[in-house]
Amino acid sequence: MSRREARALIWEGCEALIRELIKASFQAATLPHPPLELPDFPAIQPETSEKLADQAVGIFLNDRAGFNHRLSSIVDDRTPDYVRRNIDPEKLREKWTSENSKMISEALIFKMSSDWLSSALDESSPDTDRWYLGVSLLIGLSLNGSNVAREEGPHLLTSISMARPPRIQTPKSSGPHHLAWNPANETQPDEIPHPSGVLAASIILDTLSGNQVSNSQILPYWLESLTVSRKLSMHLNVPNRLMTLLDQRDYTNSKMAVKSAIQLISEYPQESHDLLILASKHHDSETRRELASSLQRISSDDTQLALRLMEGLLQDEDSDTRVLATTFLSSLVRYDIPTFTVKASEVLQRGDERMTQRIVDSAMREYLSINPMDEDSLLSHAWISSGESSKSRLVGLVMQQLEVTEEGFKRSCRRIFQSSNEEYYDLKKRILRRDASLEYLMPS
Repeated sequence: MSRREARALIWEGCEALIRELIKASFQAATLPHPPLELPDFPAIQPETSEKLADQAVGIFLNDRAGFNHRLSSIVDDRTPDYVRRNIDPEKLREKWTSENSKMISEALIFKMSSDWLSSALDESSPDTDRWYLGVSLLIGLSLNGSNVAREEGPHLLTSISMARPPRIQTPKSSGPHHLAWNPANETQPDEIPHPSGVLAASIILDTLSGNQVSNSQILPYWLESLTVSRKLSMHLNVPNRLMTLLDQRDYTNSKMAVKSAIQLISEYPQESHDLLILASKHHDSETRRELASSLQRISSDDTQLALRLMEGLLQDEDSDTRVLATTFLSSLVRYDIPTFTVKASEVLQRGDERMTQRIVDSAMREYLSINPMDEDSLLSHAWISSGESSKSRLVGLVMQQLEVTEEGFKRSCRRIFQSSNEEYYDLKKRILRRDASLEYLMPS
């Protein structure tokens, strides 16, 4: 397909998509009022979606140069490497552009929305007409579950909350790794959200929460992005919005709420505590797995909360969740040996081979280096509950125990002998296969 045909395809697609998005945003809820307006030129709420769509399409059709610029920018940024490396990159780029016309159209319309919102948030001369055009497209893309809205929408929402034009995100020119870096120059201004901007952003979030697609595919990602700002989290009621998501019985993306709750721990400890406790009892196993895999991160902010969550997750009905929680339990051997010993003993006596293997692989060697006598019988419990994959490693640990303490070795053998003759003779056979001279140390 020629460049002309690919460009024409996207041109036509954008016109139809603009009308579709504006209609969807109108049907979902009343558009938020612009945060900024001039006293002599108050904002006029659009009467119908058709009139607003006609206005947006008219501006779009009369700005062919803007369309070409945005399209070239998007194609240049998103073209995959395999296209660039092709023997005929121009031809393959046109094919790729045509095949991805929907994605490119959404990205182009998002850029239009950003440009229009930038004009609307210009403090010196806010364009309220552009506000309704820009915000309706942003909401429409979000209601459709657009990837570009999910990835770049939080940046626009933050700008709306602050009632300031969107800033171009550029990497810092210096840092601690540069000799010329000066930390005094890195201080960021403590920006305060604009009351009208917060109201507009809240209405947008409420609108997304009322749509099944945006509620699961867009809203949780936006909320996670907002958690990096303490003030925005407070003004936009992020903790309560996350709680609402977790409370929804059939919600399909709750693990994003878990990630957000973890980021809020330092600023909102009680709210985060409630969110994570709720997540630990969530019906969705993916949510509980996400929580179990994040216990180490939670522990860095609130050790007691992490231990409480671990208690419940070790009992979870989902095997993967239990194993992930056991990973955190195994890490306790390095800095909380009493807790590790108590909980590991309980886990090893359950007979869950996967949990046992995780403890054997991740913690047993370090545990024996701290407690070679193994007064708590973890080694014998581990042997009894291990599968074939763990026993080879355990034999090696038992023989290393002998190198440190002969008495500890004898006790371990005796405990296994007293628990199970079959398991003991399996251990004895494996040990003697490695060193037949050790038979005199083992019960007969």
